[in-house]
Amino acid sequence: MNVIIENDKVFDYLFVVGDTHGNNKQLASHLLPNLPQESKKAILHVGDFGVGFCRTVDGELEQLYMLNRRLMKHNVTLFVIRGNHDNVSWFNNPAYMDRMINSEMIENIVFIPDHTLLTLELEGKEKPVKIYCLGGAVSVDRTNRVPSKTYWWNEMVPDLPQQELDKIPKGIDIVLTHTRPQGVFPIDKNGIEHWLLRDMGLDYDLGVELGRITKVFDAINKKNTCYTHYYGHFHMSNVEHFGDIKHQLLNIDELIEVRLKQ
Repeated sequence: MNVIIENDKVFDYLFVVGDTHGNNKQLASHLLPNLPQESKKAILHVGDFGVGFCRTVDGELEQLYMLNRRLMKHNVTLFVIRGNHDNVSWFNNPAYMDRMINSEMIENIVFIPDHTLLTLELEGKEKPVKIYCLGGAVSVDRTNRVPSKTYWWNEMVPDLPQQELDKIPKGIDIVLTHTRPQGVFPIDKNGIEHWLLRDMGLDYDLGVELGRITKVFDAINKKNTCYTHYYGHFHMSNVEHFGDIKHQLLNIDELIEVRLKQ
């Protein structure tokens, strides 16, 4: 398991945002200005940030640099997990990750590797906020996409071995994923029937992915009975509760404040 401890900043507010699909202008011009301006803010991104669609790494870094300038202006640090519309290498490939880390121009954007425990200091909380992060999902429209340019073959939720699942700790406050586990909305395949007809392996892969992420949640739930799960991918909004566990689905560009129990 990866561990990221962000202890050089104490954030006043914590937010979460839905899929933005590379629309950095919407994020920078319409969402950020509506946040409290004189305070330090952290935003968790549920994936489909849209990184990897530029032709070159340098072009991608330039786009990130421009967004980073706006984030700095509004005192925001953005923590991003990968969706299916993100190049996996920016999150899990050391060469790409080093380019981000070594770039002093992009300090307010953090790409979170799969299977990471992110720890943030939040004003008013005695203990650090623990956030378990796991990216990935299957693109239902992958037959219409170009491999390694608009679609990445390893986009699916990773298959974590049991020894890694056993490392998931107690005391998790937030679970951040791109897609959903078994039994969480939406539980049907309405709206993707035409993709299932065009892609004969899609239904199988969706089943494999559902099994993988459900296995992760089973491991989380063995040690944690009270947390909030935020996810995106389905371009809808929904909230449901199972006991003290809350699952909240965010729509495209939806931005909400996270309110944790004291």
